[in-house]
Amino acid sequence: MKRIKAYVLAADPTWLEKSVGAYYPLVDEIVVSYDSSSRGWTGAPVPVEECLTRLSVLDGDRKMRFVPGDFSSPVQDPMQNDTFQRGVALQLASQDADWVLQLDTDEWLPEPQALIECIKDADHMGVGGVEWPMRVLYRRLGMTRALEVCAPDGGDHFEYIAPVAVRAGSRLRHSRRTGGSILRAVVRGDSRSIQLNRPLETGEVRQERLHPNQAILHNSWARNPIELMRKLASWSHSGASAWRHFLLHWLPSPLLWRHQHNVHPLFGSVWPALRECPFALPSLDRLPVLACGHCSCHTPKAACGDDW
Repeated sequence: MKRIKAYVLAADPTWLEKSVGAYYPLVDEIVVSYDSSSRGWTGAPVPVEECLTRLSVLDGDRKMRFVPGDFSSPVQDPMQNDTFQRGVALQLASQDADWVLQLDTDEWLPEPQALIECIKDADHMGVGGVEWPMRVLYRRLGMTRALEVCAPDGGDHFEYIAPVAVRAGSRLRHSRRTGGSILRAVVRGDSRSIQLNRPLETGEVRQERLHPNQAILHNSWARNPIELMRKLASWSHSGASAWRHFLLHWLPSPLLWRHQHNVHPLFGSVWPALRECPFALPSLDRLPVLACGHCSCHTPKAACGDDW
């Protein structure tokens, strides 16, 4: 197999251990990129030190390389800082690598080996990236329950938003997007996602190969109010419309979700409706950074792969 690395942006601790712990055994190195002033892309404070501490505890095999930088400079569009930081991290992770994973710490990949197999196929095809479906969590209802974005009839909803693995040396144009050729791994039977109702893009290959539960769980807005406000303050999409959505739609959603439609904070109909997520979730609270104590893995409890 080719040499695979990853990069992580140390700014959001919400699902950090669960996210990184899933693919940690499968990569050779993880570049941890962080803003040296502990600020996000808008210049607002973000919990960098907490993320670095939690990542250090997780790093039992010493695979992580911690690299500071300046990613919070005043710019007209915070997306410029987003793309710049990812680009710097990607180039660092590309050293002596063939492929680089680019998963955010609020994204959990349930079956990382399936992604590795897809990368192998993409490598043989000569394409430059692998795109993976995501299920979107919108609002927490308890420790392991949440509202999930769904189709208008209550069925599954998937998004294919950007490559989660790219060839080493790739150049990013907009956030995680490269503009190059991709292998888009599709959930079998999915014909309703917006991206699948468009004609094939130049260089795009689509393969129906996944079960719905192999999709990434994106803990997008399923946070407590304080954490979500912190995200909105530093988010590359931050703006008046996001804050208005937070107040008028997100806050009352535990009571009103059955009647709420077109709930995407920026593009409305992209998220058609909401439902209770139909399967048990990892805890939506951050777990304490403690030794496992349950088995002999010597990893933090939150990263232990044993079945609790």
